[in-house]
Formats: sequence, C-alpha cells, structure tokens
Amino acid sequence: MTIRRGEDWGEVGELGPDDPVVGTDAALSAWVHEHLADGAASGPVGLTGGDLHRTLGAPTRPEGLVPGAPLLVVECDVIELSSSDGVHHAVAHVVGTAPGPHARWAGPTFVAMNAAFVGAANLGPRAHPGDGLLDVTVGELPWRQRRAAARREATGTHVPHPALTERRARQWSPDADVSWSLMVDGVALGSHRAVSLRILPGALTVVV
Repeated sequence: MTIRRGEDWGEVGELGPDDPVVGTDAALSAWVHEHLADGAASGPVGLTGGDLHRTLGAPTRPEGLVPGAPLLVVECDVIELSSSDGVHHAVAHVVGTAPGPHARWAGPTFVAMNAAFVGAANLGPRAHPGDGLLDVTVGELPWRQRRAAARREATGTHVPHPALTERRARQWSPDADVSWSLMVDGVALGSHRAVSLRILPGALTVVV
C-alpha cells in the first residue's frame, strides 16, 4: 500500500522464526531479485543495517530481531532497473555517472533514491521508501561547487541548486546516449546503456 501524506506508516508485528534477516542494502536487494514474482517479493525480511534501515529510523535493538518480539513492520517500494544488460533491483538507491571521472557530480550524474541516504550523504532529503515515487537528482558541478556540495550533502541541503535538477516520478530514464557507470545499493554494476528505472510500490515487507 502506498503511503499518503499525513498517514501513519508501518505497524507493530513480528518476525517469524524462519524469516530471513539481512544486514545490508545489497543483501536485501539480492534477496528481492531472487524472490520477486509478479511485481512483489514474498516476505517479511528482517533488516539490521544499511541506508534503507537508517531511513526507517535505524531502531536500536541490542538483542537483535528476536522472532516473536514486537517489531516495526513496513511495506517498502523497490526500484526496478532495466538496461542493455538485463534487469536488476535496488531497495535504497541507484547512482549513475557518465564516462570519465567517477566522482559524484564531477561529470553528468544521477541519483535515484528510494531511501534518503547514500552512506553519510543525505542525497534524497524528500525520499520516502513507501510513497510510490523515485526521488531523482541529475546534474554536474564545477570542482569548487562539488566541494561545497559535499559539505552540504550530510544535511540534504545541497539541493535545490541551479545546476542540479530534481524530480519525483514513478518511472524515469537518464540520457539514452550515455553509457552509465552504475552503483546499485553500493554494488558496482559496470557500464550500461538504455537505462530505465521504475518504482514497484509496496513490493517488499521489511521488519526492523
């Protein structure tokens, strides 16, 4: 179910004794890719770390995710990435850089966010993993402005910026003529053409 502005999100629930538990975005997206069927992955899946976990509030549970204990259960969106190399899935983010310098914003860059964070950087200050939308920022910055943006990324105040374009959409595609170097949930996928992204609303049940 897609969250609407002003609505509560998530509910108290439990993790079953046989439900999987993962600790990173990459491990969760790999699980989703393996189990996704008809636009929805079976679940729930326990999550103990990563950028999606931080976006969900990073609840501190010294005892871990104990089966049967009261935990937070949320329906999360998933990003589906299609390219010349096939289909991949992300639970937190997809970052693309054009050929050349691979530092973020050094050349044409896009970040497509489902979670708010990429490591320490808050690249999706408006992103919500249950709102049915991609949060996309596209652009490139001169060297001096990249240094300033890097300082402001921690608080998400690098946007708005005249050189960076923001949009929120259910699906989106970057420049088709560029061979994009992709990072999907922190994992390098190499160069891909004909990249397109779409959101799969409520495709995954996560327990934190």
